[in-house]
Amino acid sequence: MEFVIVFFRYFILFLIYSFIGWLFEVFLTVIKEHKYINRGFLIGPIVPIWGTGAILITLILKEADGIFNLLVSSAFIGTFLEYIVNVLMEKIFKARWWDYSHLPFNINGRVWLGSSILFGIGGACVILYLNPLFLSLINYLNTGFIVSFGFGFLIILIMDLAISCNIIKNLKLSANLIKKDYTEEVSKKVRGVLREKSHSFNRLIKAFPDVNFLFKGKKN
Repeated sequence: MEFVIVFFRYFILFLIYSFIGWLFEVFLTVIKEHKYINRGFLIGPIVPIWGTGAILITLILKEADGIFNLLVSSAFIGTFLEYIVNVLMEKIFKARWWDYSHLPFNINGRVWLGSSILFGIGGACVILYLNPLFLSLINYLNTGFIVSFGFGFLIILIMDLAISCNIIKNLKLSANLIKKDYTEEVSKKVRGVLREKSHSFNRLIKAFPDVNFLFKGKKN
């Protein structure tokens, strides 16, 4: 039972940071595009990569590590996680969802120095300022509520993940029906056509405007 309580405490912390990440990405989009766009892979207002990174940093690092080590280690953890997630999403869904190739100091277009710096600063803030606040609030909650709340949102998250994966599967099938051969120009046209096909497709294309579909015949 103790393991279950600890698990859901961290799961609630994961949800908090995933929501903060969603807010941050929406804020950046509003600044850049001057309009609201529901960012992220899932339908709900969370970006799991932010929550996952924050939990990894929480489990690996501690306040006593010192500010410099926190900055460097957080940057490394966040960059490594983003690279792995980028690769996995490309392998699973046959699409490159974000690409930093147009920016300097990138690695294979999957990670970028600017993001790494943000991960470093964000990770240090998590350890030094945010975790003490959020964990104290979570620990203040009744254990029964923690388990019930966490279990409920875990079910919702699993359902959201299943629905989102199905939408992406259909998105890919629709893209393949539109065009079999890959070029950058074709990928742009495909994105335009898919925006008109359904609200779900339109949301994903807006959330990942630079998505490139990896059609058969693409040369690496």
